Amino acid sequence: MAGGGSAPRKGRPFGVRRVMSRKRAKRLGKLKSHRIIGAVERVTIRGRTGKAKVLARIDTGAARTTVDTDLAARVGLGPVLDTVRIRAAISEHPETRALVDADIIIAGKAFDVPAAITDRKDMRYHVIVGMDILRDAGFLVDPGKGRVTRNRHRPER
Repeated sequence: MAGGGSAPRKGRPFGVRRVMSRKRAKRLGKLKSHRIIGAVERVTIRGRTGKAKVLARIDTGAARTTVDTDLAARVGLGPVLDTVRIRAAISEHPETRALVDADIIIAGKAFDVPAAITDRKDMRYHVIVGMDILRDAGFLVDPGKGRVTRNRHRPER
């Protein structure tokens, strides 16, 4: 072709190219039924005596959902179903935690799960949503979506 240009291919106008393959588009179409959530989401914890809305860390590396001791007491989670030994990422030794029945609402879906109770009062998030919820919930986690915390300390100039 004169002028060094290329002819349109497969009926597409000049300069227009396919953004993704048909195979990839078909695969992504199957994901439409999944809800995308961020690494931090607002959740509601319902217990026997009340409920609380808190920010929760969505942790795909955590096998089990964890709730802070004080929060569990405030909303009346319980009774204790069992105990479980958990090796936390921040500890060398496994610890024994109580499992209580928890009703957790995330992104409009309610989940009744056995949640581990531990002291998280010094942590930023009082609830960790683990794979026990994420596995069957139909959620996809996008770490870039959702709430972003800003650094409170500005660098000196």
